[in-house]
Amino acid sequence: MATLNDFVDEINHEISEYAESVKKELEQKLDETATLILEYVISNTPRSGRKGAMADEFIKTDIGEGHTKTIVIHAKEKGRLVHLIEFGFQHKSGKYVAARLFMRPAFDYFTPKMLDDIRRIIRGN
Repeated sequence: MATLNDFVDEINHEISEYAESVKKELEQKLDETATLILEYVISNTPRSGRKGAMADEFIKTDIGEGHTKTIVIHAKEKGRLVHLIEFGFQHKSGKYVAARLFMRPAFDYFTPKMLDDIRRIIRGN
């Protein structure tokens, strides 16, 4: 005969399995979105025409795992220049160099769909 404790144990087991499957799906969705953003950034970063373009330096780095996983997209060597291109700057000659957005549009385009997919994953759809 099944006891109340057996019933509670079975519910806990099912909840744990559900949580693990959701965690895996969320990590996969995060990785997919980060890859799409990285591809967009690489293809839309302004190129100077010189060897060693900044666009070729962008990488994604995973930090943590599970619900604390974060993916950072950054330029390996020329990261200190990204904000200048993204937001514009005043050149030392006095000429203003206009902003050429390439990172923010990627985030704005891909993030809403990722959030909708995450909501759907959590709801179990």
